[in-house]
Amino acid sequence: MRLVGVLSISIVLGVGVARAVPLTQPNGAQIPSQMGCAGGQPTGLAAELACECTGGAGCNIGPACPSPGPCVVPNGTCETTLYHAVNDNTCIPTQHTGLDPWQDGALTPETFTPTCGLTFKVVSRGTARFKNVFGWYNVTGSRPAPDQLYPMIACDAAEGTEVVLDVQHDPRWAGGEIGFFLVTPEQHGASGQCAGGDCCARVDRLATEGYAYYSQRSLNPDQSGAQSLIHLIVYDSQITARKFYFAWEDTYNAANNDFTDLVTAVTGVECSGGGTACDTGEPGMCQYGVTQCVGSAITCVRSFDPAAERCDGADNDCNGMIDDVPGCENLQGDCATVTCDAGYICHQGACVDACQGVTCGAGLACLSGVCLPGCNTCNGVVCGGGRTCDMNSGACVGGVGPGPDGGVDAGVGGPDADDDVDFPVESGGCCQTGGGGGAGALGLGAVAAALLARRRRR
Repeated sequence: MRLVGVLSISIVLGVGVARAVPLTQPNGAQIPSQMGCAGGQPTGLAAELACECTGGAGCNIGPACPSPGPCVVPNGTCETTLYHAVNDNTCIPTQHTGLDPWQDGALTPETFTPTCGLTFKVVSRGTARFKNVFGWYNVTGSRPAPDQLYPMIACDAAEGTEVVLDVQHDPRWAGGEIGFFLVTPEQHGASGQCAGGDCCARVDRLATEGYAYYSQRSLNPDQSGAQSLIHLIVYDSQITARKFYFAWEDTYNAANNDFTDLVTAVTGVECSGGGTACDTGEPGMCQYGVTQCVGSAITCVRSFDPAAERCDGADNDCNGMIDDVPGCENLQGDCATVTCDAGYICHQGACVDACQGVTCGAGLACLSGVCLPGCNTCNGVVCGGGRTCDMNSGACVGGVGPGPDGGVDAGVGGPDADDDVDFPVESGGCCQTGGGGGAGALGLGAVAAALLARRRRR
């Protein structure tokens, strides 16, 4: 609302190809508004996103570029990069790359599926008068009552504050999708004014003052009517998986449309419909995927990239043929009538440890010859014996056969194999993963089950 200081292959499922379309308010105003200038630095949402960088790097905002140049283009790993052209406005860069506030914003997803720990972050409060609150609620199909709103970012939380929540073990979580909300301290009937002179928002004030706005737009108090406003733009991070930015306008029936009244980020969520196993339509190992939210579209992102072919009963290089390299000639013929226990494959008529000689990256464990991340609840287990990971409890369930579960003090290549696994854990409780196409953990139980079923038949 107000000026701020600077601070693989995919298949689209159902919703069609995501297209960058500029957003507008119902009155036709383009959102967010263009950058401004304060203190010789650019302001606005683009400037805020240019300061969202990995490794503690500074802001990706280049210096002015007088003639004849050359112009400096920052090279940090940040959501947005802003830089100048020769002799353009010395304060406001005219060039940008990366996450585009004007083209990449969306009104969806409105609801989300939590994975492991959620990390809530205050990106910016701009220069907004209101000290707003941000949090989550269970999606039920109706507007939540004040006592069903769970704040994570308090009104006095400074920029850069991070709060971690293990929502899957929080008794307040109903087990389904969640939404996010903003609570303001605005006085009813006095636009832009703090109720009672107190600009610190609290959920318990909502009975008589302040407003709540939701990621589900239909729940907003000023949603109906000719002057209904968009209060939230959602951005899918381009540098961090399962991270979304929430840029808010905080005034009832009024806005200046810069969407920096409160900018927050949540890491550890999938958009609604994300995180389930899917088929990419590619051959071999490349067929296994997990649905992910890319912009405002659900896509099937493959879990494994093509790799060198080896004698393991799988089409590793995704060329449509299994074990089509020298040395694998006897694998299929001698194994036509052989069935192996989980964790083993048939090679030249004998069941052998599929993980022998396989080295997996950090956070991955070998299961039936394939490197897979652990259970989605990050309890350090890869399920064996035909079992799959229960997505709520993190326990290995179902299945038959003697194959052990992999994890701390448990091997995955057989009872005598020395292949214990200890998964490193990130802050927030999510397992570190590496390699492949960035498969989300929620769908890997199904991916592993499919691999096990096929490999036991080899």
